[in-house]
Amino acid sequence: MNNDIRDLGINLLGGVLVAFLDRVIIFLNNKFIGYRYKQIFGNDTIEFNIVYGKMVLKPRYSNSDRYPYLKPNTGGEFRISSPVSFAETRAAKYLSESFSKALKKSPRLISDDEIWERIDISYCSLGGYNNLKTIQIIESTQNEFLELNLNQPCSIINKRCRHIFYSTDNIHDYALIIKIKNKLFPNRTQICVAGLAEWGTSGGSWFLANKWQELRKKVGYRNFGAVIRVRVGADESAELIEVIQ
Repeated sequence: MNNDIRDLGINLLGGVLVAFLDRVIIFLNNKFIGYRYKQIFGNDTIEFNIVYGKMVLKPRYSNSDRYPYLKPNTGGEFRISSPVSFAETRAAKYLSESFSKALKKSPRLISDDEIWERIDISYCSLGGYNNLKTIQIIESTQNEFLELNLNQPCSIINKRCRHIFYSTDNIHDYALIIKIKNKLFPNRTQICVAGLAEWGTSGGSWFLANKWQELRKKVGYRNFGAVIRVRVGADESAELIEVIQ
């Protein structure tokens, strides 16, 4: 009888220890993933912002048609003042899910109009010259890496070797990812993902959200510029083409 009780106690203690160690391993693994994730996105992840570009309809369209937007397959017609790019909504979804998975928290989704004057913030802006926060990063003196050329054909240009550039074709789109640390507020991290066309923006964001480990191995905590290539229509085909540090 005493042996049975002893064996039962040992089994219960062993089960408790296994469960405890399992929890400890999960906790440490999550902490380790979070630590690595912050190498790319910065330590200021509690107040991190995902910034989309707010746009308006041209007056001549809004005046000529009372309901200029159509919902496919329903026949519904609508009028809105501030349309949002579908590529940017996909991109925001990828990054929000990535934050939730790596850090167990979600970033704030906000428009560029709401924060375009703010400097003391951390963010990832989505889209190119339709996003004021992306423009600020591209035009920053700290961006020594890449630029967007809007002249036809639109291209991404390596600022250090200007003969290296990337343009879209019927098969592939391209995106740049730039990360800089704000000189005035060094604890803040500012990132942009800008495609030459819509699949570049969404594919580049998918890569940043899901393949950030690949970038981390190359750049660590440092500022960088990266070029991403994505097959049109397939965000998950995104691949890293070039990294500049």
